[in-house]
Amino acid sequence: MTSGALLILLGIGFVLLGVFVSGATLAPVGIGVLVAAVGAAIALMGTKAYTGDERWRSSLAALTLVSVAMLLILSFLAMFLAFALLAAIVGLFGSLLAYRPESDAWFTGKDPAEVAEQQRGRRTKRSAKGATGRGKKPGRSSS
Repeated sequence: MTSGALLILLGIGFVLLGVFVSGATLAPVGIGVLVAAVGAAIALMGTKAYTGDERWRSSLAALTLVSVAMLLILSFLAMFLAFALLAAIVGLFGSLLAYRPESDAWFTGKDPAEVAEQQRGRRTKRSAKGATGRGKKPGRSSS
């Protein structure tokens, strides 16, 4: 939610910069509106994810990843968007932390030790699957 608030503030700043600076004003205003809209979407999704809904958590992670990619490309074109890129990276870092075992336990309502054990169990099952048949179906011979 912090990232969303920062992006909203930076978007408003870009709009004001476009209005008060002489020259071509459409580009900074358009970029400012886009950054503020992405910030508002991140903030709204963050409030939904904060209530514990897993669907909003994954949507928020996807949106922050896309916004970082978008701002990474745009920051090469306009250097002042580097600040918006930093704010979006804060959101990406926060959305990645939402998938840690402790956070996953909070979203699912399970005990953190139980979630960690389930994740370890999945890893061992995958490694055991890959080592046994290398893609062959059980019960079939290779002749």
